Amino acid sequence: MFKRNPAASTAAEQAVSTAPARGEAIRVMGGRWTPEVREALDRFIAERGKTSPDYDPLKPPVAVLPWSDALVVGDPAELVFLRLTTKADFRFDDEWWKIVPIAYGRQPARAAYEHFIHLSSSVWQSQPGYHQYRKAMLASYIGLCRSVGRRECRQYLMRLWAGWKEEDAIDYSRAVINEEKGRPAGLETVRAEEGDAEPLRVRRGLRFIPEMKDLAVKLRAAGVDVWIIDDLPQPVLSAGAADYGIDKSRIVGVRAAPDGSRLSASVLKPVPTRGGKTEAAQSSFGRPADFVLGRDGADLELLSYGDGLRIVLTGDADLVSKAREKGWLVQPSPAR
Repeated sequence: MFKRNPAASTAAEQAVSTAPARGEAIRVMGGRWTPEVREALDRFIAERGKTSPDYDPLKPPVAVLPWSDALVVGDPAELVFLRLTTKADFRFDDEWWKIVPIAYGRQPARAAYEHFIHLSSSVWQSQPGYHQYRKAMLASYIGLCRSVGRRECRQYLMRLWAGWKEEDAIDYSRAVINEEKGRPAGLETVRAEEGDAEPLRVRRGLRFIPEMKDLAVKLRAAGVDVWIIDDLPQPVLSAGAADYGIDKSRIVGVRAAPDGSRLSASVLKPVPTRGGKTEAAQSSFGRPADFVLGRDGADLELLSYGDGLRIVLTGDADLVSKAREKGWLVQPSPAR
């Protein structure tokens, strides 16, 4: 959900260390890892990676990582949704509007939209209807998330891509992500009108985390099969994870059923959050992951699926408590 984006550490601007030369031991960079977690990661690479005598290239160890507010600071799914809303770039038609729930503002959002959409975009900022539409669309997402939960609200972000070609959606997402990487972290206030007593505040800015980018590089250099499984729309996750060198075949987000050559408003199962992450793992590589990095409660089932290295980032007190009960490692999150 839209909320405060913590100021990114200056370390996020540092260059990520590259994989070692042939013959050198592969170790993760120091950075903000705790000594215990860094040692566990190095040991995992040494004991399970391709230099281990037990390594099987036909069945390499698997690592599963989350994305938003874990490997990056910020939520690309919400940033792209904000751009689609701001630029009115959805594929609007009668069927598309049915995606926006009546209970969460479909009618006022559409009425406001009709007041400005036939005008040049150069004058939208001066149109009351534009600001009413923008706030209503953002409020629809926030209200849905608060009322029905994460699984449904993240599906909503994927359904809103209906009518787009997937490759165009990926290109659009990549352009938004590239722009947000250059934007200072902070909050934008969204008002329906001047003097709005209940404005929305949405997060802006996106930052890579050097320790996490380095981790992805080192795991892949060690022959580990690295997957990103998270509840972002597939086009957005594909555009973002490519920056960490993760192959698109190893990226699992919220997927839409195709409608010919375009995306439909129907979401395919499993939806990769909570138990859906475990289902996605089972359908993708058919066994428990050897290493799972957990961000919040949405990762609990995946963390509990099988044994192996389990590291939980701080931020979700309940998950951290569960991690301590189970003997999983806890790492202060560099994204918070």
